[in-house]
Amino acid sequence: MTQRKLLGLSSLALLMAGAVFGAQAQDKPAATQAQPMARDKAAIETSFTKADANADGKLTKDEAAKLPAVSAKFDELDKNKDGALTLDEFSGAATQ
Repeated sequence: MTQRKLLGLSSLALLMAGAVFGAQAQDKPAATQAQPMARDKAAIETSFTKADANADGKLTKDEAAKLPAVSAKFDELDKNKDGALTLDEFSGAATQ
């Protein structure tokens, strides 16, 4: 399997996991939400790091193209309209 397909599948899995955790979090008390949120954050950071090919701490449109779900919303996620996604902007894809 190519790296592009693996990244695409991992981003899809990440987004689906976020949706599942979000749905489950509505029924759980706040104290039990901290651990899943930490795992989600780690998964988001891992996906970002893998997609950041030149390790400059931001994703260009070309780098984001490896993650179809992020690429489709790139312009919406790029809050400061600088043509790149920071980790904070990238994290918005998982929360939407």
